[in-house]
Amino acid sequence: MSVIIDVKFNDFAREYADTSRYAPDLYDMAELAIDFGWRGFGMVDDGTGEPLTVWDFHNYYECDCSENRIRVNCESALSAFKAAGVETYSHKGWIVWDASSRAGHEIARKISASLAHYPVLDDERLSEIEWDNAVRMIEDLYRLPDDVTADDVIREMPEVPHCSNCSSCDVEEALASLGYSQCMDCSTWIKTDEYPSGRVCYDCAERERERDCECIPNYVDGLRHMGLYPAASDLREIQRGCETCYPVRWPHGGAKLGV
Repeated sequence: MSVIIDVKFNDFAREYADTSRYAPDLYDMAELAIDFGWRGFGMVDDGTGEPLTVWDFHNYYECDCSENRIRVNCESALSAFKAAGVETYSHKGWIVWDASSRAGHEIARKISASLAHYPVLDDERLSEIEWDNAVRMIEDLYRLPDDVTADDVIREMPEVPHCSNCSSCDVEEALASLGYSQCMDCSTWIKTDEYPSGRVCYDCAERERERDCECIPNYVDGLRHMGLYPAASDLREIQRGCETCYPVRWPHGGAKLGV
């Protein structure tokens, strides 16, 4: 028992030792403090009566909604303790600290009081993490146009897709608002602005070429210089009017133009 007398505890650590079957008792806490080279053992209430946990990138498989919140609260708490010169440690995934520090008691009290009223300690940091996660998710799942970044796409969305598990990510609608549509044949994103319907990319358009006929390549080159993309219907009309392409594409329609 003498070891307990020599170690200081904060109120939450005492309460948790008395009420939770998952907690070490005060004697174990005192032994841990001595192992850490401390004269006290403290824990931080996460606002729900449970200890504030450590976030570890390598060992986390939570929904982003939970993980992001845990990460922000962990970063904020550790930063506050560090700024005050209070040593911390991770025990069973909990943030524990040297409760011989008077500043540590005040920091733990303020964190607990804040989390009891609102679940996040730093909204600005949470927004940064959600944005970065959304960028990675879009880059992993979508092939964007060369001159469009994931940041550009997110800015067109009504809200940041904050969670890969439970928030929508309508990249197609965002790209459409930026003036892009998908090629009818290969789904490549192309800049079509106010004429999106039925357009194809240059590569798919040029694959419509018949033999050595230049009607399609010449048409595509002209549009390319203007930064425009052909419509599939336009390609068909050009070939219908071509003496070389028409009998090849529509052999049963007769060789006369306009049939």
